[in-house]
Amino acid sequence: FIHFPAEPVDVLKALEFHTLPEGISKTAGFCINRRNSKGSDVAYKVSKTAQLSAPTKQLYPGGNFPEHFSILFTVKPKKGTQSFLLSVYNEQGIQQVGIEVGRSPVFLFEDQHGKPSPEDYPLFRTVNIADGKWHRVAISVEKRSVTMIVDCKKNITKPLGRSDKAVVDTNGITVFGTRILDEEVFEVNFQPSNDRILNTLSVSRVPDKNRKSINWLVSYPLNYPFSYSPLIFVRSLGFLPPLWHAA
Repeated sequence: FIHFPAEPVDVLKALEFHTLPEGISKTAGFCINRRNSKGSDVAYKVSKTAQLSAPTKQLYPGGNFPEHFSILFTVKPKKGTQSFLLSVYNEQGIQQVGIEVGRSPVFLFEDQHGKPSPEDYPLFRTVNIADGKWHRVAISVEKRSVTMIVDCKKNITKPLGRSDKAVVDTNGITVFGTRILDEEVFEVNFQPSNDRILNTLSVSRVPDKNRKSINWLVSYPLNYPFSYSPLIFVRSLGFLPPLWHAA
């Protein structure tokens, strides 16, 4: 028996993009002329001064991150770049789930037993999302595999060497478009969607396990030393159940 969350998680809403906090501004989105809509889609431009984060329990109030899930997003990274979309950290500051988008997207995952190791993160070498164009991407995680679908055409499945009954801790924080304590600096554009199924989530890389725990990550206000990726436009971001059932 596999438990699926009852409702999708709207990450944009959880991070309050609609309130246009400091460093956030609206810009033109994916569709210039959408039917039954006035004007173009709206995207969010996230500058270097923005610090967007929320307790992970705000996304999952019940405290349970789903073992099997999908991540759907529409993005247009700056051509030739590699950047982070969203990061989920546990209470000790370890990055647990994530997606790095660019010329070779990476799905990052570390469960409660430290599996898989960073060298075994699924790398999608034949996919180039950072070509200066918009792309609709779906990532479905179920059991010990992860499947990436790009523009409803390219379909690639990779092994995911995680433990049985893998757990993602919800006592930490979820951070948009950045890694904590990273030296890289970037700007981001993020676009919401009226279609619930297009609201999605993603995350980044595991920090050095030998460093001291950084429990201050979950203290407030959220004035963490964030750093941002190269420019990226994002149309939708959110968590959903897997796209299909593994046999």
